[in-house]
Amino acid sequence: MTEQTVLVVEDDPEIREVIRLYLEKNNYRVQLATSGEEALMIAEAERPDLAILDVLLPGRSGFEVCRELRAVSPVPILFLSCKKDEADKIAGLNLGGDDYITKPFSPNELMARVRAHLRRPHLAAAEQAGGQPDKLVVGNLRIDRLSRVVRVSGQEVTLSRKEFDLLSFLASRPEQTFSHEQLFREIWGQESFNDTRTIIVHVSNLRKKIEPDPSNPKYIINVHGVGYKFIASGASHALKL
Repeated sequence: MTEQTVLVVEDDPEIREVIRLYLEKNNYRVQLATSGEEALMIAEAERPDLAILDVLLPGRSGFEVCRELRAVSPVPILFLSCKKDEADKIAGLNLGGDDYITKPFSPNELMARVRAHLRRPHLAAAEQAGGQPDKLVVGNLRIDRLSRVVRVSGQEVTLSRKEFDLLSFLASRPEQTFSHEQLFREIWGQESFNDTRTIIVHVSNLRKKIEPDPSNPKYIINVHGVGYKFIASGASHALKL
């Protein structure tokens, strides 16, 4: 397998060096940036497989960098921040971040999350090889699992990698109810540690992109006190191509 590249955007030299050492120890190729402007230039040139992004950066903030990256790339973005308020975490996830870790942090936990984010595309490929349909058509929603393209009424919609993984997972298992913990384990590849907010924000963002009326969803439905399920009563067909 080709060596995977991780972009680390952190202006604190000690933290940046610790992350670099742990990533290289785990056989990742590392690109380092100390500002938002430098991060965007490196991301355009190197096309990293994952970005670890500090929120408080000189010049452009991590949130601004995330917004610009997300406009052109589905690369997984893992925020690393000393800002611990839930509102900050929600803001980062709403901008398209896939994960959010607060400082001080455990380097081993960070590596576990990096591995989980980079492992998910290989798990999706294994699911397809195991017989999951390549294309799903549900009402006006079309999901192409091979090209990772989603269209609503014929128009392509832009999803982050985690949004696509979440939609693909639920849509390929219609009418099955999954708890927040199960979804976190399946999509993020780790235990949730009661982190239900990440799932809630991703579902909310996904609904805004695929539902005709996000406040009254017809595809991704809340199951009170449990989690979510995908309703496929309007399904046209599921194609195995």
